[in-house]
Amino acid sequence: MKRFILTLISVAGVLTASAQFTPNKIVVPDIEGYKTLKGDFHIHTVFSDATVWPTTRVQEAIWEGLDVIAISEHIDTRHQKMVNNGTFVKEKCDRDYSYKLAKKAAGKNLLVVHAGEITRLGMPPGHFNCLFVKDNDAICAAAEEFDHDHVLAMEAGLREARKQGAFLMWNHPNWCKQAPNETVMHKAHKKILKEGYMDAIEIYNMACGYTPEGHQWALENNLAMLGNSDCHAPFFMEVDYLHGAHRPVTLVFATEKSLAGVREAFDARRTAVFAEGNVYGREQEVRPLLHACLKVKSVKFADKNIVINFENVSSIPVTLTKGEGSRDTWYARYVVIPPFSTYTYKVRPLLVDAKQPAFDKDIKEYEVSFVAENFYIGPNKPVAFTVKASR
Repeated sequence: MKRFILTLISVAGVLTASAQFTPNKIVVPDIEGYKTLKGDFHIHTVFSDATVWPTTRVQEAIWEGLDVIAISEHIDTRHQKMVNNGTFVKEKCDRDYSYKLAKKAAGKNLLVVHAGEITRLGMPPGHFNCLFVKDNDAICAAAEEFDHDHVLAMEAGLREARKQGAFLMWNHPNWCKQAPNETVMHKAHKKILKEGYMDAIEIYNMACGYTPEGHQWALENNLAMLGNSDCHAPFFMEVDYLHGAHRPVTLVFATEKSLAGVREAFDARRTAVFAEGNVYGREQEVRPLLHACLKVKSVKFADKNIVINFENVSSIPVTLTKGEGSRDTWYARYVVIPPFSTYTYKVRPLLVDAKQPAFDKDIKEYEVSFVAENFYIGPNKPVAFTVKASR
């Protein structure tokens, strides 16, 4: 456990950080009616092209406070040959083996989703993750009947995955290797979407960052939004834990902590993404999450000022700016409330002849406007909210 105390004082407000917490653990509160589960649904091991054993992936996830992961190996024979010096022995291959190892290691401490990644070299179609599968060998076999054509192969693999009840995600549409100049939903993707073989878009990938295009497509087409690591190296080599960083995670708003609960939330599209200090998703999830993370501890309306005490009870920093609805007052225009910290705003009427006036005595209520600049409900669309003060 680590304890720190920090107090910063200015004329506009007071920032205080005083809490006991484990820095590497990702803490995100529940929202009303749902448990907030933290997941990474795109991870690799030595059984495709990474350098880490599946049991280590389990240990890393538990250490960082995750609730659920998916080991999503590249399942294509072509890819297996590519990363294994051109050799492949079909009789010795079990494309589900890494899942079996991870599931056994996780026990009751971590949920493990059975998954695989169909990996085609070209764009389109790119890569798709198949989550909640039963047999990756069958998916690979179906795809490779059309190995001469990447689009046909992807379609066949997705059809087989759907027969198994899989949840299908288009991975990293903005990956520079496959989208070097622009992020595009190609004709092949539109066909896959129209035929019902796209349930989600990976709108954040640790190697590629955030894709606003993917965020918008998910909103327009009622797709789940996922953010994942796609990690191939040990996490300590990819994430700067020493300075408070975390891997990107998908936030799943589930009725219960179980694989069935995760799947139900996926199907209902109750997901959001926490990555690099930002949250991305739909308003119906992001807004209640903001209010669960940032608590209004007290509001006092005096003659010359309104005092608002905020407390951040999460691992997500909250960046607040002054909202448009409060132009007749002055208070801090830009504040970052770090994880597990408090901030006190002092809101005053505009100065008159360099003097500080009191609020008009006829004003019994006043709504102070804020924008949470790092909680996005669409591309370049942060959440705006107000805090009501009464006297």
